[in-house]
Amino acid sequence: MDRDDVSVRAMNALRRLVSALRSSGAAASAGLGMSVAQRFALRIIGQNPGLAMGDLATRTLTTPSAVSEVVTRLVVRGLVHREPSHEDRRRAVLHATAEGSALLAGLEESLPERLIAALAAMPTDMRVTLANTLETWVTSAGLSGVAPIMFGEGQAPALREVADAPLVYPAALSSTEAVLEESRAIAR
Repeated sequence: MDRDDVSVRAMNALRRLVSALRSSGAAASAGLGMSVAQRFALRIIGQNPGLAMGDLATRTLTTPSAVSEVVTRLVVRGLVHREPSHEDRRRAVLHATAEGSALLAGLEESLPERLIAALAAMPTDMRVTLANTLETWVTSAGLSGVAPIMFGEGQAPALREVADAPLVYPAALSSTEAVLEESRAIAR
């Protein structure tokens, strides 16, 4: 089979992202016993006292339910305090506790923060192309049902359910057999 250099570049870029996420997750866990997502959320909350849950989801570019799980872990650890908003008692706002604030002093920018900053620096048309291409790739690999959890928060339960799903590649994405095999390995 001929080598498809564009596919190799795409797979290598994905490998670099996965490798960076794994190593940053291992470093985060080893040092503080916190996931990458927890460090990321704690930094955002610490920089924005009184932030509402929905606003945290917006700043982290994730869903409110994914953020809620991470915040709950931070609350249980005593790093974040959740309280009703003074303006709207139905809305909860978040604050770093004294222990959480003490941890913040030693936390460097997280990998998700760097990725979000890099996305923000890209022109809109490139972000649209990237989002469309990634969504097509994920769907074609049979992974559209995988929950988009925050980086470093463990494996999404849906991944196990779709790991053996057949891969479907539209004609526009015709790939080499090697790319198909790599996609299957990633799905598992």
